[in-house]
Amino acid sequence: MKQFFERENLIPRIVTLIVACGLWLYVMSEQNPVIERDFVVKLQQRNVAENMVVLNAPDNIKVKVSGQRSLLGGVTEKEVIAYIDCDGRDVGQQYLPVHAQFPEGQVVEVYPNNIYVYLDKISERTMPVETVVIGLPANDYALSKQDVSPQTVQVRGAGHRLDAMVRVVAPVDVSDKQRDFEIDSHLVAISDTGAEMHDLAIEPADAKIKATLVRQMITAQIPVIVSTSGEFADGKKLEKAECVPEKVNILAEPSLVHSIVALHTKNVDLSQLRSDSTIDVELELPERVMCETKTVTVRFITED
Repeated sequence: MKQFFERENLIPRIVTLIVACGLWLYVMSEQNPVIERDFVVKLQQRNVAENMVVLNAPDNIKVKVSGQRSLLGGVTEKEVIAYIDCDGRDVGQQYLPVHAQFPEGQVVEVYPNNIYVYLDKISERTMPVETVVIGLPANDYALSKQDVSPQTVQVRGAGHRLDAMVRVVAPVDVSDKQRDFEIDSHLVAISDTGAEMHDLAIEPADAKIKATLVRQMITAQIPVIVSTSGEFADGKKLEKAECVPEKVNILAEPSLVHSIVALHTKNVDLSQLRSDSTIDVELELPERVMCETKTVTVRFITED
């Protein structure tokens, strides 16, 4: 050691040490260089007052960082932080810088580095619950009644968004239903433009709907056709059979009504009648078809 620090060897040895350190740094920089990486990270909102809400802020921010390759290789987006600071900000549009932090290296770039956001006060409104029917029940069935519980809910959110809300609806899907049913429907706030407002919180979030279905009945006016067989005893030929009334009103399920073109009378045996007779004849009603008129008056007209 004493020889190491002898005067005649001191300067060369110092130079050698410096060169060795430089070579070591060079080798290390080649083996573990400084690199850059891009991360897409969730934007945090800091110092937001309890009665305030931040609107129109992007969900994510792109942050470019730099550091030694050995460090950046295992870094995830959770270790890169991007945030806006709302301390001291009031209601209205704000232009805020986006801050970024990366403890393992340096932040090179933030995009976007400034953003416009809107700060608003949180308010509440009480709203009635309306049902919105989706689809059609099974054939011949109709929705008769809907019981909603609760009938009113509390809606919470930004003040100007609550001002734009006009309805809270509970969708009720009745597609192909033919029996009474009960569902839990997720409530949706609707704006004055008809758009769904998913940024508003509804309490409770669901409503219980009890739906009652009934068989649907419709009326229709149907022509009457006189059914005959045989010939008159006096040999005269039937020219036509006039029916009074010519049409009757029936009541039945829609699918059944739509399938009925005409109603027929019970068969009339002409051989039992004199020519130019007028008689009352019963109608032949299909099953599940109701008609106030049970009989029609038929006048048989023969050829001259």
